[in-house]
Amino acid sequence: MVPVKTELISHVPVSVAFGCHCFTEAFKPELHRDHHRYVHNGELRAFDIERFQCSLQLPELVLGIVGGRVYKADRSYTYVAQIQLPPCGGSRGYSIFFSLDKAGNPGAPAARMFVKSAYMKPLAVNKNAQSWRFAALVGQISGVYPPAERTKQRKTALR
Repeated sequence: MVPVKTELISHVPVSVAFGCHCFTEAFKPELHRDHHRYVHNGELRAFDIERFQCSLQLPELVLGIVGGRVYKADRSYTYVAQIQLPPCGGSRGYSIFFSLDKAGNPGAPAARMFVKSAYMKPLAVNKNAQSWRFAALVGQISGVYPPAERTKQRKTALR
């Protein structure tokens, strides 16, 4: 778990967990050998060295998401960070796919972030994709900013 804290959401703890898709890819028998096999919860995947190298930077990148924008991508949210991969020597888009849910603690606002997958891919967002500031989304999901109050706060701020 990575604690995520900023002034905007410092009163809302966000626990972060990472899935195996951050360092594995689909197993292809014509491409992968037995030493590539990675099985988790009954799912067969293949270890991917590039994804693994990138995943080592994920805790720091997740902290960077706090000040950024996220985009709706199906049932997940997407954030893109530009990182440098030492063997490549250049920057390419790195997409991070995650879910964000209200944590089960009824006494205080909190959120759970699960990084489902992350890999080298430039952001491809539908031009009508819904976007949020990450901190605002955490506030909304955790219950700090209920949807009706958030709209009222936004109208007041725009005046």
